[in-house]
Amino acid sequence: MPTPSRIRVLPRAVAERIAAGEVIERPASVVKELVENSLDAGATEVAVILEDGGKALIEVIDNGKGIHPADLPTAIKRHATSKLANLEDLDRIATLGFRGEALPSVAAVSELSLLSRSDVDGPAFELDLGARYLGLGGSGDLPADSAAEVLPDAQAITFGHFLGSPLGTRVRARGLFSQVPARLKFLKSQAAEVSQVREWMERLALTHPHVGFRLMSGDRTVLNLRPQTEANRVRALLADGEDFPLVSWSSEDEPGSLPDSIKLRVHWLQGLSSPNTRKLAQVVNRRAVRDRLLQQSVLSAFRQALLPGQFPAIAIFLDVSPDRLDVNVHPTKTEVRFLDSGQIFRAISSRLETLIGRYGNAAFAGGTSTFSRAAAEPWAAGSPADVLDRPRDTMWSAPSPMGGGNASSGFEWKAPPTAPTLWSFRENTAENGVFGEPVHDHPFQPERYIGIVFQTYLFYDLGDELGLVDQHAAHERVRYEKLKARALGRTRAVQSQNLLLPEAVAFPSERRAELEGRLEWLQRLGFEVEIFGEDRALVRAVPAEWGTDELRTRLKGLIDRTLEVSAEAAQTLSFDESLFERLASEACHSAIRAGDRIGPAEAAALITEMFRCEHPWNCPHGRPTVARIPRARFEEWFQRRV
Repeated sequence: MPTPSRIRVLPRAVAERIAAGEVIERPASVVKELVENSLDAGATEVAVILEDGGKALIEVIDNGKGIHPADLPTAIKRHATSKLANLEDLDRIATLGFRGEALPSVAAVSELSLLSRSDVDGPAFELDLGARYLGLGGSGDLPADSAAEVLPDAQAITFGHFLGSPLGTRVRARGLFSQVPARLKFLKSQAAEVSQVREWMERLALTHPHVGFRLMSGDRTVLNLRPQTEANRVRALLADGEDFPLVSWSSEDEPGSLPDSIKLRVHWLQGLSSPNTRKLAQVVNRRAVRDRLLQQSVLSAFRQALLPGQFPAIAIFLDVSPDRLDVNVHPTKTEVRFLDSGQIFRAISSRLETLIGRYGNAAFAGGTSTFSRAAAEPWAAGSPADVLDRPRDTMWSAPSPMGGGNASSGFEWKAPPTAPTLWSFRENTAENGVFGEPVHDHPFQPERYIGIVFQTYLFYDLGDELGLVDQHAAHERVRYEKLKARALGRTRAVQSQNLLLPEAVAFPSERRAELEGRLEWLQRLGFEVEIFGEDRALVRAVPAEWGTDELRTRLKGLIDRTLEVSAEAAQTLSFDESLFERLASEACHSAIRAGDRIGPAEAAALITEMFRCEHPWNCPHGRPTVARIPRARFEEWFQRRV
């Protein structure tokens, strides 16, 4: 049996590298930490230069206020910072960095040099650590308090300017992980590492749109962003050069829409989605984060607006009081913790649901992929300087982004009223949709109806655009929202369809009491169910929207899912939204199918019902009900436009 090792203090070099490993995972980690320091220094221009994907060289230059020459040796000591002074400052952190770990962590795994000028009339000073920091390459034999013995003095040198400014800082990190082969071998290819660096720079660029960013890899310019408005920065980074409409909203434009402690700005590229979350940007107090709460609040709102596995292209900018937020929960500061997490979740989710209901998520067949600000913002008039201040009155009133006509030659889509928050309990009125007047004014009028193709898609001539409606998806939405309105008590009359022969559905006998407690819940949905024997439920009537196709299988699924409802929810006649969506989606089995031919009168009735829905733009599964093809796309097809 081996002799137990004695407890001892780790050599300083070993301890430093362990600590550095928590902060520095790859070249992108270095770039993130250094660029955040540049932004905290008030830089308006930041440039990053990489060699071999950052393994050979990472160089960050900024035109910030610079570092005082006497502070350069102190700057690379662990827990040395200019951003905190006492314990109370931790409760009101307003900077991106604050731990004093970035520079010492980089110095522990690379050959670091700092060059800075903080005095306009003075020289620049350089501190070149090379491999001398922490014991000449990391031998680790120095006592814990001897770091000053190996730190050289900053040397005055002749240096020109920092990106056009006399003040600024240049940080160079050479040979990243060259002395840590265990970490070096896990780095990926040059292209993969550059891609990671670019992703983080884009996220940081979103947080500071007034700052210019440039990324060079060897002799190639990978990213070049000039200072711009927040909305234009979002479009430049998330739209991939496509001309998707941009919907922007700010709580400051609608006083009282959110609690006073929360300020929210949203920029949503309508109709654009991605198979991953890279286009779902989160910014909290000007800090780029990847927070699960924020992500779930967005996905909750889009649960019916996108197909499963698809994620929206959207940027969420959230500002809360620093004392209501904890950013000191992760070494890389990419996660945050909210004091009022439930309030934050509800604020974001409800606002996004309102925007989706107001503007829809119609599929859009854009023209060329060449980016054009004028094309990307067809509703904009005059200067594009401040997108947040422009009204978003329409998604249809302007000509096609690639079209050649004018607005008067098309049609006019009037601004719909603000959509109510989904799943809100309220009295049934004409504005409530489904059974009242249309919630959304629309251009799909009977006189614009052209016909049906493939016995599935309804065609409408909308002036400078061709409008298409998927009859099956539209009918699914209508049936779903009628059932939802009944479940939420918005309809006074329950229209059920009596079955010619009752259907007996089996369930586990030990759950008989649970099912009995949920019968009132089923009755509210329009089902007439009674317990028959010890393990059978007798269904005598179903909602009219359900139809009778594949009824036995669907009723079995209904009973099984009903037993998933918690006892508390059953007693209050409330239930989980996602569970209800699964239940109500059973109504889709009886909707008009693709291939069912319908006439003009039926098409008009379907369109009227669809736009009475709160959310007419997608079926319950996330497929779009409406698509738009601009006139310009046809002109491209027939080579009328070069």
